[in-house]
Amino acid sequence: MNERGSRPADSGALPVTLSARNLPLRLRRSLPSTRAALNRAVRIVMRFAKECGCVRDDGPDLEIAVREALANATIHGNANQHSKRIFLRCYGSPRARLLILVRDEGPGFDPEKVPDPRRADRLDLHHGRGLLLMRELMDHVEYRKGGGEVLLYKTCSR
Repeated sequence: MNERGSRPADSGALPVTLSARNLPLRLRRSLPSTRAALNRAVRIVMRFAKECGCVRDDGPDLEIAVREALANATIHGNANQHSKRIFLRCYGSPRARLLILVRDEGPGFDPEKVPDPRRADRLDLHHGRGLLLMRELMDHVEYRKGGGEVLLYKTCSR
């Protein structure tokens, strides 16, 4: 736990090595920064997660985290510019491990400078909870490429 009361965004080394042997199932997509594309991508990731055996008890958590990552890439990273792309990669294994990478074409950001949505002055806002939700719902969250890419990792229950 960190001073914000949640798991740290970068909690050290990834709990699994990214290789064909460890995570043989793969999905790669490039999509425009639109709401329709975001919704399609969530459905695609959830189907992929089902192939990995990862949508039993963890399904709603996974869907929320993926939706938040894609929404952040669309809204904040690509500034709702439909001409900019979001790059989605998923890796999984039949042992129910799932790794999702979402990258945008924006300038990136420093996740430590994002205010904690649980602060008293932020409780009534209708936005600003995505990073917290991803950290709480996934086993590992890591920001890469100056904040332009987020890695979500989940070991799913069977």
